[in-house]
Amino acid sequence: MQTLTDWIRSILILYFLMMIILYFTAGESYKKFIRFFMGLVLALTILRPALSLLGKEEALRESITYESFRQSMEEAQIDFGQMEETENEVYRRQYERALEKQFSEDAQEKLLDIEDISVSLNSDCELERVTIREGLTGDGEALRSYLIEVYGLKEGQVLVQ
Repeated sequence: MQTLTDWIRSILILYFLMMIILYFTAGESYKKFIRFFMGLVLALTILRPALSLLGKEEALRESITYESFRQSMEEAQIDFGQMEETENEVYRRQYERALEKQFSEDAQEKLLDIEDISVSLNSDCELERVTIREGLTGDGEALRSYLIEVYGLKEGQVLVQ
Protein backbone atom coordinates (compact mmCIF):
# COMPACT_ATOMS: atom_id res chain seq x y z
CA MET A 1 0.00 0.00 0.00
CA GLN A 2 2.88 2.35 0.82
CA THR A 3 4.43 1.84 -2.62
CA LEU A 4 1.12 2.75 -4.26
CA THR A 5 0.85 6.01 -2.31
CA ASP A 6 4.52 6.80 -3.04
CA TRP A 7 3.90 6.19 -6.72
CA ILE A 8 0.82 8.44 -6.78
CA ARG A 9 2.65 11.09 -4.75
CA SER A 10 5.60 11.07 -7.20
CA ILE A 11 3.20 11.43 -10.16
CA LEU A 12 1.41 14.37 -8.54
CA ILE A 13 4.66 16.13 -7.56
CA LEU A 14 6.04 15.62 -11.05
CA TYR A 15 2.82 16.95 -12.58
CA PHE A 16 2.85 20.10 -10.42
CA LEU A 17 6.52 20.71 -11.20
CA MET A 18 5.75 20.40 -14.88
CA MET A 19 2.94 22.93 -14.61
CA ILE A 20 5.25 25.37 -12.82
CA ILE A 21 7.90 24.95 -15.52
CA LEU A 22 5.29 25.53 -18.23
CA TYR A 23 4.01 28.62 -16.44
CA PHE A 24 7.49 30.19 -16.34
CA THR A 25 8.47 29.23 -19.90
CA ALA A 26 9.19 32.41 -21.84
CA GLY A 27 8.22 31.62 -25.43
CA GLU A 28 5.21 29.90 -26.89
CA SER A 29 7.39 28.15 -29.44
CA TYR A 30 9.27 26.31 -26.67
CA LYS A 31 6.15 25.22 -24.83
CA LYS A 32 5.23 22.50 -27.31
CA PHE A 33 8.69 20.92 -27.02
CA ILE A 34 8.63 21.17 -23.25
CA ARG A 35 5.13 19.62 -23.17
CA PHE A 36 6.30 16.78 -25.39
CA PHE A 37 9.32 16.06 -23.19
CA MET A 38 7.25 16.34 -20.01
CA GLY A 39 4.66 13.99 -21.45
CA LEU A 40 7.35 11.40 -22.05
CA VAL A 41 8.68 11.78 -18.50
CA LEU A 42 5.18 11.56 -17.05
CA ALA A 43 4.35 8.50 -19.17
CA LEU A 44 7.52 6.76 -18.01
CA THR A 45 6.72 7.64 -14.40
CA ILE A 46 3.23 6.24 -14.74
CA LEU A 47 4.44 3.09 -16.50
CA ARG A 48 7.31 2.48 -14.07
CA PRO A 49 5.43 0.01 -11.81
CA ALA A 50 4.15 -1.94 -14.80
CA LEU A 51 7.62 -2.09 -16.32
CA SER A 52 9.19 -3.19 -13.06
CA LEU A 53 6.61 -5.96 -12.77
CA LEU A 54 7.50 -7.15 -16.24
CA GLY A 55 11.23 -6.83 -15.53
CA LYS A 56 11.68 -4.39 -18.40
CA GLU A 57 12.72 -1.37 -16.36
CA GLU A 58 16.41 -2.23 -16.50
CA ALA A 59 16.24 -2.97 -20.24
CA LEU A 60 14.56 0.39 -20.85
CA ARG A 61 17.18 2.17 -18.78
CA GLU A 62 19.96 0.42 -20.70
CA SER A 63 18.47 1.28 -24.08
CA ILE A 64 18.09 4.94 -23.07
CA THR A 65 21.69 4.97 -21.82
CA TYR A 66 22.93 3.34 -25.02
CA GLU A 67 21.01 5.80 -27.19
CA SER A 68 22.39 8.80 -25.30
CA PHE A 69 25.92 7.33 -25.59
CA ARG A 70 25.47 6.80 -29.34
CA GLN A 71 24.21 10.35 -29.75
CA SER A 72 27.19 11.69 -27.79
CA MET A 73 29.56 9.73 -30.02
CA GLU A 74 27.94 11.16 -33.16
CA GLU A 75 28.27 14.68 -31.77
CA ALA A 76 31.92 14.02 -30.91
CA GLN A 77 32.60 12.79 -34.44
CA ILE A 78 31.03 15.94 -35.87
CA ASP A 79 33.10 18.09 -33.50
CA PHE A 80 36.32 16.27 -34.44
CA GLY A 81 35.53 16.72 -38.13
CA GLN A 82 35.03 20.45 -37.63
CA MET A 83 38.25 20.70 -35.63
CA GLU A 84 40.13 18.88 -38.38
CA GLU A 85 38.73 21.23 -41.04
CA THR A 86 39.72 24.26 -38.97
CA GLU A 87 43.19 22.84 -38.39
CA ASN A 88 43.66 22.19 -42.11
CA GLU A 89 42.54 25.73 -42.89
CA VAL A 90 45.09 27.13 -40.43
CA TYR A 91 47.88 25.01 -41.93
CA ARG A 92 46.89 26.03 -45.45
CA ARG A 93 46.92 29.72 -44.48
CA GLN A 94 50.35 29.38 -42.81
CA TYR A 95 51.69 27.67 -45.92
CA GLU A 96 50.36 30.53 -48.06
CA ARG A 97 52.13 33.07 -45.80
CA ALA A 98 55.36 31.08 -46.00
CA LEU A 99 55.19 31.02 -49.81
CA GLU A 100 54.45 34.74 -49.93
CA LYS A 101 57.50 35.37 -47.74
CA GLN A 102 59.66 33.13 -49.94
CA PHE A 103 58.50 34.83 -53.15
CA SER A 104 59.10 38.28 -51.60
CA GLU A 105 62.62 37.24 -50.63
CA ASP A 106 63.21 36.00 -54.17
CA ALA A 107 62.11 39.41 -55.48
CA GLN A 108 64.41 41.21 -53.07
CA GLU A 109 67.36 39.02 -54.08
CA LYS A 110 66.70 39.93 -57.72
CA LEU A 111 66.40 43.63 -56.69
CA LEU A 112 62.88 43.79 -58.11
CA ASP A 113 60.45 46.48 -56.97
CA ILE A 114 57.37 44.52 -55.91
CA GLU A 115 54.69 46.13 -53.74
CA ASP A 116 52.91 42.95 -52.61
CA ILE A 117 52.65 39.24 -53.37
CA SER A 118 49.63 37.13 -52.41
CA VAL A 119 49.42 33.37 -52.76
CA SER A 120 46.31 31.22 -52.74
CA LEU A 121 46.29 27.45 -52.39
CA ASN A 122 43.50 25.04 -53.24
CA SER A 123 41.99 22.60 -50.73
CA ASP A 124 44.79 20.09 -51.47
CA CYS A 125 47.42 22.74 -50.55
CA GLU A 126 48.56 22.97 -54.14
CA LEU A 127 49.48 26.35 -55.56
CA GLU A 128 46.44 27.80 -57.26
CA ARG A 129 47.42 31.41 -57.95
CA VAL A 130 50.17 33.95 -57.26
CA THR A 131 49.17 37.60 -57.56
CA ILE A 132 51.98 40.15 -57.88
CA ARG A 133 51.36 43.87 -57.36
CA GLU A 134 54.08 45.85 -59.08
CA GLY A 135 56.01 48.64 -57.47
CA LEU A 136 56.95 51.88 -59.20
CA THR A 137 59.33 50.33 -61.73
CA GLY A 138 57.02 47.62 -63.04
CA ASP A 139 59.19 44.61 -62.19
CA GLY A 140 56.21 42.26 -61.87
CA GLU A 141 56.75 40.60 -65.24
CA ALA A 142 60.37 39.80 -64.37
CA LEU A 143 59.30 38.15 -61.12
CA ARG A 144 56.48 36.38 -62.95
CA SER A 145 58.93 34.86 -65.43
CA TYR A 146 61.29 33.90 -62.60
CA LEU A 147 58.52 32.14 -60.60
CA ILE A 148 57.27 30.27 -63.65
CA GLU A 149 60.77 29.10 -64.49
CA VAL A 150 62.08 28.25 -61.01
CA TYR A 151 58.93 26.87 -59.38
CA GLY A 152 57.44 25.25 -62.48
CA LEU A 153 54.23 27.24 -62.37
CA LYS A 154 51.87 27.59 -65.30
CA GLU A 155 51.22 30.84 -67.15
CA GLY A 156 47.70 31.26 -65.72
CA GLN A 157 48.79 30.72 -62.13
CA VAL A 158 50.89 33.89 -61.86
CA LEU A 159 49.04 37.19 -62.31
CA VAL A 160 50.64 40.64 -62.42
CA GLN A 161 48.58 43.67 -61.45
